[in-house]
Amino acid sequence: MTSESSSSGDWIPQDEFNVKLGKQFNGACHVNGVTLITCQNTQDNKFPNGDTLSYNSTNTMASVLEHAEPYTYTNPGVSLAVNRSESQVSDDENYEEDLSILQAVVFIEDAAKHRDIRHKIDKDALRLYRIYHSKPIEVFRTIVICVLHLLAFFEFPSSLTWTSDIRYRGDRITLPCGVTEGIELVCLLLLTVDVCIKIHLVGKVEVLKKKWLVAALVVLTFSLIDWMVTIGMSCTETKRIRRIVRPFFLIANSNLMKKTVKCVQRTLPEVASVLLLLALHLYVFTLLGMLLFPTPRDTDSTTNNSVEVFLTGNGSNSSTMSPISNTTEVPVVQEGNIYFRTISNAFMNLLVLLTTANNPDVMMPAYQHNRFYALYFITFLLIGNYCFMNMFLAVIYNQFRGYFKTSMQASLLRRRVGVRAAYEVLKDRDLYTQVASSPESGVAIETVKLVLDDVTLPKKVKMAISQDLSARQTNQVDSLQNLQFQECFDLIVKESFTRHKPEVRWLSNPILRQIQRVIAHRGYNYFGNVVALFNVVMISVELATQYDKSLNSSKSALNIVNFAFILYYLFEQTLKIAALGWKRYVYERWNIFDGITTVFLVILEIFSIAKYGLPLSKAGEVHDQLTLWNAVRIINILIMVRLFRIIPHIKAMSIVANTLVDLIKNLKAFGGILVVIYYSFAILGIEIFHDVINFTEPNSTVAGSLAYDCGTYQQLEYWANNFDDFAAAIVVLWDVMVVNNWSIFLAAYAKALSQWSYIYFIVWWLVSVIIVLQLFTALIIENFIMKWDRSSRQQQEERNEDLGNNSFTESLHYMSLHEMFRENLEEPSESVIIQEIQNNKFLQLNISQS
Repeated sequence: MTSESSSSGDWIPQDEFNVKLGKQFNGACHVNGVTLITCQNTQDNKFPNGDTLSYNSTNTMASVLEHAEPYTYTNPGVSLAVNRSESQVSDDENYEEDLSILQAVVFIEDAAKHRDIRHKIDKDALRLYRIYHSKPIEVFRTIVICVLHLLAFFEFPSSLTWTSDIRYRGDRITLPCGVTEGIELVCLLLLTVDVCIKIHLVGKVEVLKKKWLVAALVVLTFSLIDWMVTIGMSCTETKRIRRIVRPFFLIANSNLMKKTVKCVQRTLPEVASVLLLLALHLYVFTLLGMLLFPTPRDTDSTTNNSVEVFLTGNGSNSSTMSPISNTTEVPVVQEGNIYFRTISNAFMNLLVLLTTANNPDVMMPAYQHNRFYALYFITFLLIGNYCFMNMFLAVIYNQFRGYFKTSMQASLLRRRVGVRAAYEVLKDRDLYTQVASSPESGVAIETVKLVLDDVTLPKKVKMAISQDLSARQTNQVDSLQNLQFQECFDLIVKESFTRHKPEVRWLSNPILRQIQRVIAHRGYNYFGNVVALFNVVMISVELATQYDKSLNSSKSALNIVNFAFILYYLFEQTLKIAALGWKRYVYERWNIFDGITTVFLVILEIFSIAKYGLPLSKAGEVHDQLTLWNAVRIINILIMVRLFRIIPHIKAMSIVANTLVDLIKNLKAFGGILVVIYYSFAILGIEIFHDVINFTEPNSTVAGSLAYDCGTYQQLEYWANNFDDFAAAIVVLWDVMVVNNWSIFLAAYAKALSQWSYIYFIVWWLVSVIIVLQLFTALIIENFIMKWDRSSRQQQEERNEDLGNNSFTESLHYMSLHEMFRENLEEPSESVIIQEIQNNKFLQLNISQS
């Protein structure tokens, strides 16, 4: 480069500016006060503001002359020159330093949450991005979505009645037009703003690649149009279809729920193949049943109105003839009349039998006539219930495990990409600010600490990373290479941290030290478990033999026994604290549970003694007081709850307990899917079956006869189970999902509306029982297997060590879905990670593989 061109400004390499600015800009744009214009490969270019750009092809440099303010011009493959004053250079360096730190902070937060880093990375966009993903905004967004869904209880038809029984329900409390609609509009507008912010952050080009974002726009547009129709009709419109699609916002707000939906979607083809086999099985046995149990023509006129009887199997015209008669086949005729009259009736009865809801009622007429008819029904159930239903579970479990492993693999890649992008941005920052002398120097630990100070991570994670960095500095390590940086931030995936086990402070007195050893030994806990179990056995015996006296007398044998055991519990816990020390005592969580339970028992016992005297003394015995009755009950309940202390000492029980807690932890996704299907089907059920069930007085006046057919909706007084409002619809769907007596609902709504109503209930049964609940079962199986295998490995490793008092609880911890599959994931290759970063149009980095 000539000296003349050098004097025109400070020369900065093009790739360094690309790293600084975070992307390769094309055309003229304005970002954070810096205008960037693409440099064309020509000898002389004029730009809109009149600046002149001269291009020197020999030196591959560009010079900006005669401009009033600093501009940055970029051209791939060409170096850049910018004419800047010293103060401008200092300001740009500070701006770049802040931007690089902010970019690294956001990338680390994206990695922690498994988020995609393909979003805008200028300073204003990053600040908005952090606000958008902050905890308060996420909570506010969740509240808005919940309020939108809760409107279903207040919208027409409202659930504001004491009972859903159509006989006693009375008039509903109906809110004026515009109240729920106004709240709904506010929620929809807030969700619209939420989607617009997302679109702004990811850019218009990326929007089309985000299917959930496009779907959100469609759902919001449809909902707002339907809302305007409601307002235009002055709230007289009863069919509000937008309510059915509301659960979309629940799914879109949870990444794990979106994964679950995709898992269900991936599972459907395999489930459909098993469903076809099941349908063929049902159809073949339907035809076979109609041939085995024919309906004589002369019985047509007597049974053609038995729409409800064919499912319940309880007609008022039951045969009373002897089942062993050799001269009549009335029982077989009755079987055909009730259960196999038509193909649709036979098919539905067998479908209900598949769930065992009408077993053995459906086979009794034929079985009474000939015991061999039972083979037909047994064979049907063996194939359908015990083969096909378990096959559904096998298919869904296999797909669940396969898809979630793939999904978690993608999440791991996003985490690695986020951490690597943060590393590269910080490395270029250190080069730019001359903290590092070369790209091989890596990232200075002090720079990492600047990021750690600003990043939003759990306190324990930040503390662990800070301790790791301090330990490296202690070992004379001043900078981190790529793998070291990744290893450091791998701590963000830890969901549990090893707790330091405090040492027992042994006493100098040999006798006291021996007592300490006895109490610290696991045998002391085992003895306490035996005592607690014996206490529960004594309670059981006393309640079984002297129930009234045990609960209503202050001097009963039960109170005396409990008094003695509570004294032992107090003595046991006091010895533990004295021998182990407070820190060692509270280190084991089951000790905390045990101690709190004992404290409550002691308080209740002191209260009982103060009010009624010692149970050992017969003087002043009190009977039949409500306070006494409640105190005795609570004491016995706490004693039984205290028996849970045995859980950590039995491997299988400990794993089951941990699995149950894990289910609660992971219930957000799977429970959310249940909420979604319940909500949508409840709204759909209201639209179809609202007010189709009407109460009619029984028309029978014959003394001793049944007013309604036995086993029907009316005779069982299921009047409260209806689709007349949202809350009642939820209960009906629950009853059908449990499948016990679901045939009664099938028959009642088929009779009240049409036999096409079967489709609604069958689809609900397939979605809730066959797919979602089986998916939930798959989660339980996977969680249990993972915990059992992990526990077995840890026991093998620690077999020769003294595990102390908590053999299993200290080796097990609660796992999320990500942690469940982490051991089976493959580490993404460096080339894949780099390719993902280079495909990010917002972030242009020159990365070399290590």
